[in-house]
Amino acid sequence: MFKVGFILNGNNHRKKKFYKELSKVRKTLKDVEFNVIETTAQGHATSLAFEFVNEGYTHIIGVGGDGTLNEVINGIMRHENPEVVLGILPFGTANDFVKSIKLPASMKDMFEAVIREKSSKIDIGVIDLESRRHYFLNIADIGIGAEVVKRVNKSTKLFGSNFTFFAAIARTFLTYKNQDVKCHTNDWDYEGKTNSLVMANGKYFGSGMCIAPRADMQDGQFSVVISGDISIKDYLKNIKKIKRGEELSHPKVEYKTASKLELSSTESCGIEADGEFIGYMPASISVVPKKINLLTA
Repeated sequence: MFKVGFILNGNNHRKKKFYKELSKVRKTLKDVEFNVIETTAQGHATSLAFEFVNEGYTHIIGVGGDGTLNEVINGIMRHENPEVVLGILPFGTANDFVKSIKLPASMKDMFEAVIREKSSKIDIGVIDLESRRHYFLNIADIGIGAEVVKRVNKSTKLFGSNFTFFAAIARTFLTYKNQDVKCHTNDWDYEGKTNSLVMANGKYFGSGMCIAPRADMQDGQFSVVISGDISIKDYLKNIKKIKRGEELSHPKVEYKTASKLELSSTESCGIEADGEFIGYMPASISVVPKKINLLTA
């Protein structure tokens, strides 16, 4: 018997579609027990995921966007060795993580994948701050990205995610000052004025920006993209190339790999992960290789 727990973002404007799709397939399901719980507050998905693991659910399905998935993965990872498969139904605003993977195309396909026990082990990231630990599935970055996320999360998203992120990036560039950052890894070091430093497990962030085209969720390392002392002019000139997944030929942009990074700054430099503001440096950010079973097509 498979036990499937759905964690649905309670504020999701598409949740009627979710229930409609679920009702179409529920009568045909055999050997599957399932439960749907809607979140009621920020952080609720984390506690729900933890409870589902405790109760022996075989699968936990995050229904929402990247922020919902981030909460779910942190709930799962509260257990040292969680024996559960993570599934995703992308009902969120940006849904950047799923752009890097092949998922079941429908609710019916998702349940078929559950029954056939189709899953793949993927890497996840972990951020260690002075006071706490936080996990992420997709991308973490420091610098302007953290300020953009704070702005986006205060926005109404009335005109859609692409416009919301573009407007937030442009507005943040107008006031943001690139900050002094130090980064140490086992293979290389970096120091200098920095607009952003991206640690990518997946390829996309910022509502469809393919910032890390070489990223691989199963290779045990981050694809690292360092944007040094760049300006809004640099960003606007290259935005189309980034969306197409092209690596930039720019003297202040570097592409590297690392499995662990030690980051610090003399300034108040923020960190975001999966579209959620996490805190401020110093921080240690590392890969946990093939830690999570992901439901796949």
